[in-house]
Amino acid sequence: MLKLKWKPQVKFMRKLIRLVLFATLAIAVTASILVQIPASPNLESLGGGKKAKALILYHPSRDAHFTDDLTIAIANGLKSKGLSVERSTLNSRTDNSPREYALIVIVTNTYYWTPDLPTLWYLKWANLKGTNVLAITAGAGSTDRAKHLLEDAIQSSGANLIASRSFWLLRPNDETRLREPNRAVALEQATHLAHDISTKLKVGD
Repeated sequence: MLKLKWKPQVKFMRKLIRLVLFATLAIAVTASILVQIPASPNLESLGGGKKAKALILYHPSRDAHFTDDLTIAIANGLKSKGLSVERSTLNSRTDNSPREYALIVIVTNTYYWTPDLPTLWYLKWANLKGTNVLAITAGAGSTDRAKHLLEDAIQSSGANLIASRSFWLLRPNDETRLREPNRAVALEQATHLAHDISTKLKVGD
């Protein structure tokens, strides 16, 4: 009698578990699609000097807003050297052959160990021959593969890849500063990197 009594409950629990798993998978797939949909076209001036121009290309991070904050930190570093900085989202209307910039910074998210799709799509049809490009890969912590794929895509576009760097939300950006907020450390490092690259290229002031 006990077996007969529990059988319907066991079947119900199995169906419920399958339903929960299916719903979780559906939500995960939907989220992974939504975060990679190209953003609306938006080219904006972030200010700075007038001696040389820099362009930051990025796909907004719709979950943690990490790439968004990194672009601002990078812009601050570039402006500290006197560059005039513009920032643009990546989409089908992004200029595929920008020539008036002394430096282009490409910032990508990492999704499933690869750069985000808008960045890869742009680099497939971009002509960046002879352009100085700084590559930035943002992610939770596992960015090695995405970083290499981004570098390959940039070099395939004909660009002069001058530096490539990863910044992380969860993996420590500096092992000597573990007591500090990791995100703040990443943004500070991004600002310093942009300043140093500008100095190396001898652009700006």
